[in-house]
Formats: sequence, C-alpha cells, structure tokens
Amino acid sequence: MNSKSQLNEAISIEINKFIKENQSYFDSFEKIVIYYDNGQETLATILDIVFATNERVERRIEFDHTKKRLFQVSDMLTFVDKLDYKFHNNMPFTRAEKYFFTNKEIEYIKRKLKNKRL
Repeated sequence: MNSKSQLNEAISIEINKFIKENQSYFDSFEKIVIYYDNGQETLATILDIVFATNERVERRIEFDHTKKRLFQVSDMLTFVDKLDYKFHNNMPFTRAEKYFFTNKEIEYIKRKLKNKRL
C-alpha cells in the first residue's frame, strides 16, 4: 500500500470513529454544513461517504472565503493534523507541505490546541 492510500484509509477510519463516538453531539444540531473549496479531494470524498445517509447535512462549495473564518481555521487545522500524521508515521512531506510549518511549529500548535478538541 502506498503512502497516499495509507493516509486516505487512516483519515477515513479516524473520521468515522470520531463521528460515531460523538454521534449525540452531531445529532444535537438542526443542520450540519460542510464547507468545501475543492482543495482536499480525498477529504471531501470521505466526508461525502460518512455523511451520505444524514439528511441534515448540507454541502457548500461556493462561498466567500474572506467571510468564512471558521473555514480558514478548519483548513489550517486539517493541514496541521495531516502533517502530524505523516511525521509520526514516517511518511515523506511534499515540498509544499514543508513550506508552511516547521516540525517545532506543528508541535507548538498541537500543544496549544490539545485541550480544545472534542
């Protein structure tokens, strides 16, 4: 199995597990909106599959990114988690992935966010 398919499978398993463990939390919302900008095709596919049977999920592709700060934050956190996963599983980083954060910065961000996760 190559590193990309290994990463995709791991992401899918973790997202499914997270949603099942927090089902009552997700059920507490009238509607769930997934903002997607075609940047992470794999993630979009996984979310579509995971939420396919949930009628309360709305997927938005067209939106003003400058007004959706939560989208920008979630995009950055997804990127940090991806780099962290790759680092801990000895998977190579792409040149673009190396551009944004050093390992030290990722560890700092993770420490700051540790108690803020569900």
